[in-house]
This record gives sequence, structure tokens and C-alpha cells, in this order.
Amino acid sequence: FIYAVAAAVTWGLVYAIDQKILTKVSPLSLLFIDAVLAIIVLSPVLLWDAGSVKTLLASGKENLWLIFLSLILGILANFFIFSAIKTLNASTASIIEITYPLFVIFFSFLIFRQAINMYFALGALLIFAGTIIVIKFG
Repeated sequence: FIYAVAAAVTWGLVYAIDQKILTKVSPLSLLFIDAVLAIIVLSPVLLWDAGSVKTLLASGKENLWLIFLSLILGILANFFIFSAIKTLNASTASIIEITYPLFVIFFSFLIFRQAINMYFALGALLIFAGTIIVIKFG
């Protein structure tokens, strides 16, 4: 729970900062700089924790395919949110993006056959309704 709240606070700060950055650079430029800095910052971590990287790489073809797919989708997601922040603004883009739990529920059911209970459906409906209210009346 604490990690999830910390992620929400951190992402909120990142989006606000990205809005300022994106007034002067393109989404692709920011995406590239983010990737380069991530490599620089995380390289020592990978060297320090090489065992888990080996375990990950030996986890099987299906898992490697999912890792590759997740990486590509993550890059696309970052490009799309940077583009949305640049085009709309950080607040509006984040309100629209916050509907992603709907898609998590949908794809978890579709791909992994994870059950959807009444609470997930109600939560998804509330997220969608809240997003519509903020966009239409906010």
C-alpha cells in the first residue's frame, strides 16, 4: 500500500515536471533522455544484482516474450502520455490516463482469464464515471 501511494505521489510530481519540460522538447526527445538516464542509473544495480538478471533470462521463452512485450508497451505508453501531456496538459492527461485500471481488468480477464467480481466492476464504473465528470465539468 505504501509503495502504491508513493508511486502515485511520484507520478504526480513527474507529470507536473514533464509538462514544463514538454513546452520546449518533443515527446520523443524526452522519451530518449529518460531511457538513457535509466540505463545510466540502473546499470550499477544490474551489475550488483546480476543473479536475478540471469534468473530472469533463464525463466523460459514465454516469460522472455512477455518481458519484451511489456517493454515495448511501456515505451509506447510513455510516448503516449508524454504526447498527451504536451497536447492537453498534465492534469487532463493524467485524469484520462487514470482509466487504465479498466484496461487492466479487461486484459487480465481476456488474456489470463482472471475473474472479475462485482467490486472490480463497480470500481471500474466509478473510475470511468469520475473521469467523465472531471473532463466534462472540470
